[in-house]
Amino acid sequence: MQGIVGRRVLTQQGLGAARLRFDDAHIGEISYAAADRADAGLLDAGDLLVLPGIVDIHGDAFERAVMPRPNVHFDYGHALWDVDRQLLVNGITTAFHGVTVSWEGGLRGAPYAERMFDALQRHAAVLGAQHQVHLRFETHNLNDVDRACAWIREGRIGFVALNDHLPSMYQRLGNDRKLLQYADRAQCDIDTFSQRIRDAHARAAEVPAAMARLVDCALSAGLQVASHDDPDDTVRRDYDAMGCRVAEFPLQVSTAALARSLGNAVIFGAPNVVRGGSHVNAPSALDMVQAGYCTVLASDYYYPAPLHAVFMMVAQGARSLADAWPLVSANPALAANLSDRGVLATGLRADAILVNDSLPGLPRVVATVVAGRIVFADRSLP
Repeated sequence: MQGIVGRRVLTQQGLGAARLRFDDAHIGEISYAAADRADAGLLDAGDLLVLPGIVDIHGDAFERAVMPRPNVHFDYGHALWDVDRQLLVNGITTAFHGVTVSWEGGLRGAPYAERMFDALQRHAAVLGAQHQVHLRFETHNLNDVDRACAWIREGRIGFVALNDHLPSMYQRLGNDRKLLQYADRAQCDIDTFSQRIRDAHARAAEVPAAMARLVDCALSAGLQVASHDDPDDTVRRDYDAMGCRVAEFPLQVSTAALARSLGNAVIFGAPNVVRGGSHVNAPSALDMVQAGYCTVLASDYYYPAPLHAVFMMVAQGARSLADAWPLVSANPALAANLSDRGVLATGLRADAILVNDSLPGLPRVVATVVAGRIVFADRSLP
């Protein structure tokens, strides 16, 4: 395929007729003119929307493909192939998989991260989307800081976020019913998991220096670093001072506003928009978008959400398509230091999706193009 021609193509000029000619994996030329029919070698999108591919900066739904039930495990290669198909049918051309490395162990332990790295390397040639690792590092996991720095230097990591779920876990000590699901995920019994909580808590004084070292390593490698679930303004200021210029899911409206005033990228979950609110009583993502406090929408735990969140906002009149689409394409690419994608522009990657929006409330991806190659198409593709 040498390119795409369509009557509704979203470029930097807005939504209109355009021809995109590909130069191998990149967009070589764009012309803005209507066409009665496609030139030879160009895919004719007709009245389908042609949009930049979605860049999903935070998604951990793949964990359910690896471990669909507690203590039920499947091969990472099989799981990634399944997840790859889900990504493409939902318009995600670049996916950052949230691989958590925690003091908890089990599914969120370092050995499972190594399995992910190995599977991504072994199966890269058959995966359609571009898969990257978003290292979600638990701040009290002091034993794995050196290992994480080695992964970063080896180029295995594309984005880093600092997480601190220990306080909520510590509050659950003694409540076996609430801890059971976490112990199952950690592949240990309640007593062992409780001791892991106590051991991590006992080393709290060592955490700031260790995290400063991890952040410095990531920044030196050219990566962006986020903090996750900032509870208040003080925490966000502290992380910003460390060099963490991305705020993931801030828990207060004022904290999201502060992050924007500091020039930080601010991520909220697209499922929050689709469901009409947060499932954990966090700020409304739609309200944050409308206030200008949210710059990125991510799949979080549900791959269809970014596509549907944008079309819901457009249908509700909250944003035009041209204004809303960067929340899932250009802005996450920028937040992850990926300057080669997120926009349909000359010289950038030829990552695009064709969307049928004829049925209100159910936009459907008809085809997905990654690096100039069709990697998914359904039978309705012209």
